[in-house]
Amino acid sequence: METHQIDIVLLTFYAIVVLAGIPGNILFITVVKRTRSMHTTTNFLLANIAVADTITLIFCIPGVILQLAVEHHPSGALGNFLCKFVTMHHVPGVTLLVSGISLTLIAIERHNALLRPMQETLRLRKKQAYIAVGLIWTFSISFVLPLFVQQKYVDEVQGCHMDWKASASRVYWGLLAALTALSLLVMLVCYFRIVKGILCEDILPSDTSQGEKTNEQDIRNKRKIVKLLITVTVLFIACFVPFASISATSVSSLSLSYKVSYFLVYCSCSLNPVVYAFQSSNYRMGVKNVCANRQRRIDAVNGVTDDVIEKYNVRACTRIISKSRAVTIGSIMQLKLHHVYSCP
Repeated sequence: METHQIDIVLLTFYAIVVLAGIPGNILFITVVKRTRSMHTTTNFLLANIAVADTITLIFCIPGVILQLAVEHHPSGALGNFLCKFVTMHHVPGVTLLVSGISLTLIAIERHNALLRPMQETLRLRKKQAYIAVGLIWTFSISFVLPLFVQQKYVDEVQGCHMDWKASASRVYWGLLAALTALSLLVMLVCYFRIVKGILCEDILPSDTSQGEKTNEQDIRNKRKIVKLLITVTVLFIACFVPFASISATSVSSLSLSYKVSYFLVYCSCSLNPVVYAFQSSNYRMGVKNVCANRQRRIDAVNGVTDDVIEKYNVRACTRIISKSRAVTIGSIMQLKLHHVYSCP
């Protein structure tokens, strides 16, 4: 298959991922916002990932089109702007970093909540979660900011180019690799200890030390949450590691392996809503409630409209009947008067 045909196939798959991922992530954000039972720290962090994934998918198609479908990249001021914000995918770089750090924070939060439930100082409350999300976005933007500054369009190469020293480049990408490795290590350790605690140490017992029966449904829900979070984390790693591995080598960005690995990165942004739909009963119930509430609002609007129309029709009919009666009574009075005056 020729390169042009491969690019067309990839563009088609990119379009499918974007069209499925953006509504799915927006729906998850809406459900978390409107469902009171889902107002938890974990769901708030997952909603933050959904926001990041939505932004990633929004900037996906323009950048892919410029890289795969446009033969000559725009030059000048427009070329510089596109290189910084669209072509080289620096905005998705920020949002993917947000997703990775958020998943790491979720792993730490679940680890402390399940393995150290009595240590309140280690628990992440809602107010602290807000601060953490703000810090995550600030750090991610600051970390990718040098790429925005250094990236520009160069006429000599007829494309985007970063003009910085090789030593600075090695330091920057080395820091990114270290941050990625640290996040993966933290998530691996946290979920390993959680799974070990559930299977071997029975950290979710059916009886408490006070002899009170723990809610079995609550235990099942906690296990489902752990399973869901592990699934989301594994999918993110599985979709991101191939691209990170290929990027660390000298593989050309025009090669098929590079293009497919880059496509997998964007696939991770649209898979999370599918995981939520299959593994979270609370999410499925929240979707049903949101749809039911929307239908009730539509019915309420239609009901008010019908009432207005009905009242208007009743009033119009009343006026018509009244006029008809007035005309009839007037005609009868005229006939009577004519009869009176016409009689000898």
